[in-house]
Amino acid sequence: MTAEQFKKRFVCIYPKLFAVAMANIGNCEDAKDVMQSLYLKLWERRDELAGVDNDIGYCRVMLLNICRSRWRSKALEPEWAAEEVVNVVDDVMAQGIEADDIKEKVERFVARLPEKQRRIMTMRMQGATTDEIIEATGLSVDNVRTILSRTRQLIREFYNRLNR
Repeated sequence: MTAEQFKKRFVCIYPKLFAVAMANIGNCEDAKDVMQSLYLKLWERRDELAGVDNDIGYCRVMLLNICRSRWRSKALEPEWAAEEVVNVVDDVMAQGIEADDIKEKVERFVARLPEKQRRIMTMRMQGATTDEIIEATGLSVDNVRTILSRTRQLIREFYNRLNR
C-alpha cells in the first residue's frame, strides 16, 4: 500500500477513532499518544491491510487493544470523576460510534472511578463479601456499604445512559 492509498483509507477516519480514544483514555494528550501508536502500527502493517473490509472496525479493535495494554501497564492513570466518564460516553455515542458490549463498558467505567470506589467495586465484582472488603481495606462496615451503594447508583445511571 502506498502512502497516498494509506491516507485515503485511514486518515479520514481519524476523528471517529479519536473520539473512541478519548472515551477510553479521558485525557486529550494521552489520547493523542494512543492515536499515534495506532497509526504507527497501521503503517507498519500497511501491506496486510489490503484484505481488511471494515477499516473502522479493524482500527477500533486495534485502538482498544492499545488502550487496554496501557491500562494494564498503568502507563495511564484514570483522571476522571465518574460523572465525566458518563458525559464523554454520551458524546461518543451521540456521534454514532458503535457501542461495545455493556459488560466491557461497565468494566471500563469502573476502571475510571476514584481509587477507593474502584478497588471496592472491583473486589465486589470478583465475588468478595462485605466482610472480606472490610478486612482488605480497613474501612468500617457503614463506609463500605455507602461506597458500594453510591457506586452501584453511578453504574445504574451509566447503564441507563447507554440504553437511551
